[in-house]
Amino acid sequence: MRGHGIARPRSLSTPPSESGAEHESVETERAAVVTPRAVPAANDELTAELYDVPAAIVCASCGSPECPGCAVEEPTHASGVVAIVPWERPGLGLVRRVWTTARLSTTTDSFFAALPDGDAQAALRFAVIAELAAVMGLLMVAAPIVLVLVPWLAAAIIKDAALRDMLLRALGWGIPGVALGMVVLHAVYGVCLDLGARRVGARAKKSRGLRFGLYACGWDLVTLPLGWLLVALTEGPRAALKIPALGLTIPSRAARAYLRGVHQLEEARARRAAQFAGLLTALIALVGLSAAALVAIFSA
Repeated sequence: MRGHGIARPRSLSTPPSESGAEHESVETERAAVVTPRAVPAANDELTAELYDVPAAIVCASCGSPECPGCAVEEPTHASGVVAIVPWERPGLGLVRRVWTTARLSTTTDSFFAALPDGDAQAALRFAVIAELAAVMGLLMVAAPIVLVLVPWLAAAIIKDAALRDMLLRALGWGIPGVALGMVVLHAVYGVCLDLGARRVGARAKKSRGLRFGLYACGWDLVTLPLGWLLVALTEGPRAALKIPALGLTIPSRAARAYLRGVHQLEEARARRAAQFAGLLTALIALVGLSAAALVAIFSA
């Protein structure tokens, strides 16, 4: 039987002369089995149904797709999805919520680019607390410097009751007054950003612009002396040395990120809208200060 091999059976419908073509057909079929891209077009729909499975929406706490949100009682986020703004997350301490939100407002462009719509009153509460803390921190740093430069002032305050009462009244009105003024200024800037976006063709989102301005009060908390101290204690001296530069760059950078993310503007239009908002805010602030000065002069 040397020289003879067992003949491979062929299909009855295939003539012997087409054995080479049959061999090529078999190899082609094998390649088709190995290569997924060669699946016939008739099976494409079935393959898509088998593999293109949509993602399930589940509770962020327990993982159940039917749970309405079991971790916290949050009327605006019943699905259990955690809010993007730390200040609006329940279950966290006051100091942690304030500081985390303020720090994110100065370090992450995506914080303002993805700023969600929501309660303006919550943002207002954050703004007031942040500005009060920033002003009081500034006062805590400025007071020792003044006492060193004017050494007789401490003794005069202790001995002179009238001077002491006047100083206390000035602090009692000055601290909340300055904080409130900064809140108003930031809120005006946020509204002006919305006007600038509308000016270059974007849709109006007034409440979102107002929330931007109120959460931008976190800039003052971080970039003023109290923020420097907290950054130095929590992140190290090297991080604290970068804070002064943030105070100069963060307003324009955050504004452009907000305009690109929320209003869907390209960089050129976002820059024009931010410049318009800055100029309009400066003009409004100048008019407001002039009016306040005139009132103080005529009422004196």
